[in-house]
Amino acid sequence: MATNDLYQSTFMPIFQKAETKIKSLILAAFLYSEPLLPLRAKIDGIIAWVSKQIPKELNDKNAYIRGLKATSERFILSYYKKPQVAYKAAKTSLLQTVPPNVKPPVIKNPQQLLNVTQNKKDLWAEAKATPNVVDYPKVVRKKLEELAQQPATTYEPGNKPISLWQKAELDVRYEGQMQMLDDLRAQGVQYAWTSSHPDCSKRCQPWQGRLMDLTNHAKGPNHQVTTIDGHPVYSLVDIMAKTDKYGYHNNIICGFNCRHRLIPYEPGKYGPKKYTDEEVKDQRAIEERIRAMEREIRKQKTRALLYEQLGENKIAKSINNRVKILVSKYKSFCERHGFAWNEYRINI
Repeated sequence: MATNDLYQSTFMPIFQKAETKIKSLILAAFLYSEPLLPLRAKIDGIIAWVSKQIPKELNDKNAYIRGLKATSERFILSYYKKPQVAYKAAKTSLLQTVPPNVKPPVIKNPQQLLNVTQNKKDLWAEAKATPNVVDYPKVVRKKLEELAQQPATTYEPGNKPISLWQKAELDVRYEGQMQMLDDLRAQGVQYAWTSSHPDCSKRCQPWQGRLMDLTNHAKGPNHQVTTIDGHPVYSLVDIMAKTDKYGYHNNIICGFNCRHRLIPYEPGKYGPKKYTDEEVKDQRAIEERIRAMEREIRKQKTRALLYEQLGENKIAKSINNRVKILVSKYKSFCERHGFAWNEYRINI
């Protein structure tokens, strides 16, 4: 079984590296007008490498491979095919507007286009009602910025795509949670409390600190099975079976990155600590801020790598300097609020 340690240290970096490499290959192929066939061959090689690295025991392993393939094709369409067509059309249109006795500049290396500056006397810039070839670097940078923010997603018929990051959190956590549940059932435990923590998600909040029946379905309303010692008992089976708007089982115990656990019920003993709505709201806001900071760091690191691919080392260096500041703020924010920060969540 894939453990949380494996998830943190090995599993997610595999997808982060693969996703960034695929993006850089597509961007370079667009910039240098490389053929599509060798581009796809390189991407297939990366996906094959990912397939070998994924633990065989991982739940629904093929969903990740399908997701990488589908996402790669989506990236190729949006950031290779469409821009190539648009650029070739613009170039053809421009050539037709230049007087026949004037030869357009010869671009031996597409990299030169990134350093072209506007020249008022340039016939290319004087062409009216046509795209300007000098805008090509702007187009490249625009596509780079868009590509850096696009995540690789899953591809599962009937379910709305989610990022591979979310899918990994769901699957790896799910395996550990299901093992915990199976172990309790094997020990003959029928009733258990769900643990509680103040930064729980909105989907878990209604069910944390509740007494659950681990095996029976509910007969009454609101998933309630019975009452014990004055405590309402709910059907964990029914709650976990509910699907979210994306088609996934994303509730307490089985949800994305769920950290709740089950505590066997003992008569006469109090359940987990109760938190007020205000306490949960405050801590959740901190948690959400931390997640947002992690996403921004990953995005900026991806931007830097893609700019390096374009040969824009000064821009890449500037972004990396900004990343160092963001990482420092991220770690300080976590420590200041008593949250652990994780290196794997900010690496690519």
